[in-house]
Amino acid sequence: FGAKTYLKNERESLKNDPSELNEVTRQFPFTTDEAFRDSIDGSLFNIGKIYEQIQYNDDLFPSPVVRGNFVWKDGVQDTEVVFKPDPKGRFKIAWMPPDNLRNLKKEERGKRIAPNAELGVGGVDSYDLDATVDGRGSKGALHLYNKFHMEHPSNMFVVEYASRPPLAKIFYEDCLMAAVFYGYPLLIENNKYGIARYFESRGYDGYLMSRPSHLRAANSKVNVKTKGIPSNSQDVIQAHAHAIESYIHDHIGMHRETGEYGKMYFNNTLEDWIGFKINDRTKFDLTISSGLALLGAQKSKLKKKEVNFDEKKFYRRYKPIG
Repeated sequence: FGAKTYLKNERESLKNDPSELNEVTRQFPFTTDEAFRDSIDGSLFNIGKIYEQIQYNDDLFPSPVVRGNFVWKDGVQDTEVVFKPDPKGRFKIAWMPPDNLRNLKKEERGKRIAPNAELGVGGVDSYDLDATVDGRGSKGALHLYNKFHMEHPSNMFVVEYASRPPLAKIFYEDCLMAAVFYGYPLLIENNKYGIARYFESRGYDGYLMSRPSHLRAANSKVNVKTKGIPSNSQDVIQAHAHAIESYIHDHIGMHRETGEYGKMYFNNTLEDWIGFKINDRTKFDLTISSGLALLGAQKSKLKKKEVNFDEKKFYRRYKPIG
C-alpha cells in the first residue's frame, strides 16, 4: 500500500474512537488545517467529535446553511419580518419554521410574548458600547435552538449570528427581528442590559427570558422578574459549560449506534468550542450565546413529593359509637 492509503485505512479503523482519530490526523495530516488541529489533551470539550462534525459539514453539498439578513417588510417596523438571502449577510440559517409558524403574535396581560417558546429558544451574547473607531471589540452573537419536538427538527441549532454593526442598536434590532420571525424567547446575560432596555423600549421585553428556575440557588432571593442570568456566577458558568459538553456528547459527530451525524452545521461555532477557555470566556462570543440557548432550553426537574407512610395516616381509623 502507499502511505496515504495506509493512513486512510488507519483512520477508518479509528472511526469509533474520535479522540485517537484526532491524534492520528494531527500527527499525519493530509491538509494544512489538519496539521494545525488542537490536541485533545487539556481541552474542555471533546475535540475529536467536533472535528468529526466539521469534516462531515465540509463534505456536504449543497450546504444546508444560507446567509442573509432579516428585515421588516417594506421597512415598516412591527409588521412582518422577512428573510432576504445575501452572501454577505450577518445571519446563517440552517432551518426556518413553516409559514404558519412565522411572525405569530401572542399577548399576555397586554404584553407581547414569544409565541413559539415550546418549539425553541435563543441565546444572546450582547454588548453595550457602539463599535470603536478601530473596529476592535467583541462581536455580538446570537443562536436560535430547536428543542425536542415531534413535528420539527429537534435538538438543533438553526440560526447563527456573529457581527458587530457600527451601532449597538442595529445588533439589538437584528436579535429582535430574528426572535419575532421564529417566535422564540431569548436568554441574555444581565450584566449587559442595553439589549434589555432596547427590547423594553420597543415593547418586546416579553421576548426576553427571566432567570430559569433551575439556575437559581435554593436560598436565592433574586427577583424572578429580572431578565437574564448573571455572567459572573460560578454556578452559572459551570452549568453553561456542562450544557455544551453534554450537547457535544449527544449530538455532535457520528452516533456510534446509528451511524448518523449530528445536525450542527455552523462550523464557526464548532471551532469556537474547540478553543474555549472557561477562565477566559470573553473572546468566545459564539460559545457564550450557544451555551445560553442550551441553558434556556433546559427544563427544571420537578421535586418528588415525599410520601409519608406514618401509621397514623396510612391506616384508616374508625371511632366506635355506642
